[in-house]
Amino acid sequence: MQKKYILVYLFCIFVCLFQIYSYFCGGNIFRITQMADWQNFYLQKMGSDGQGNPYDWQESVATWGIFCKEIPFKIMDKVKEPAKRSWYDEHGDDEYIPSEGLYVDSYSMKVEFGCKLITGDDANVYGITVDDVRVNVGNFLEWLRSAGMMKMYSSYTRIGRQNVRLVSINDKAWNSGDGEWLIFEVEFKVCDPVTDVSI
Repeated sequence: MQKKYILVYLFCIFVCLFQIYSYFCGGNIFRITQMADWQNFYLQKMGSDGQGNPYDWQESVATWGIFCKEIPFKIMDKVKEPAKRSWYDEHGDDEYIPSEGLYVDSYSMKVEFGCKLITGDDANVYGITVDDVRVNVGNFLEWLRSAGMMKMYSSYTRIGRQNVRLVSINDKAWNSGDGEWLIFEVEFKVCDPVTDVSI
């Protein structure tokens, strides 16, 4: 009986040590093995070019070799606080509700991205060659910064939003050890939480 408890105890220690290694040393094996389930997505810079035409949609894999785990758009988030006045000689508040009803507030979301090394036969499948994931990630992040406001569309959920902008880039990234994958996290603000966007 004691031998059984010792084995369980040793197993728990092993799991804890493995998780610590995965977090601090970039050995995120679970992240890498699940990358097959990641999806492509689409981005479009808002506005128009010098000729008055809308900018082209950018497909993430064909343009940068970038996949995403999920884009957590919200169907409905919290509503904005209505205009109100509070009287000291009355209970509660007087709130003004517009005739259109309450308005939905903006929100922020974090998206986990991954860039894949694409060579050989995979280049024909994805339509792009990625020799250095670091370069492609740098190009992708620069596009997000320079685009300003953008439209974003998830091919998996088929949900899209406009007036989305970059907020921050997590300063920690994970790799597969052999340089095949680079995984990183980006935070966005969804300024227009209700307008549906499709492509």
